[in-house]
Amino acid sequence: MNWTAFWENLFYTSIVVFIFIFIGVAIMQLGYYKNLKKKKKFYAKLHAEIKPGVRVTFGNGLYGVIRRLEEDTADIEVKSGAIITVSRYVIASILD
Repeated sequence: MNWTAFWENLFYTSIVVFIFIFIGVAIMQLGYYKNLKKKKKFYAKLHAEIKPGVRVTFGNGLYGVIRRLEEDTADIEVKSGAIITVSRYVIASILD
């Protein structure tokens, strides 16, 4: 058995596998960056449109109406009439 040829083939195979992994990771990062830009644009528009009286939903499924907005928080009235204070960044969508 020619050990030099074996180690050469192993080395070149490792380089090819590394290149394929690198290309795959690069493609995934490009997709992630594109999706991140889209989400950033969506949330910028969402936070520009929220105001008192608007019906909203949160990521965990709660629904409510905005009663008061502050810089980082929002007071939300839920169906039972209770008013909860939440971070305005947990608002997932506007329903109205």
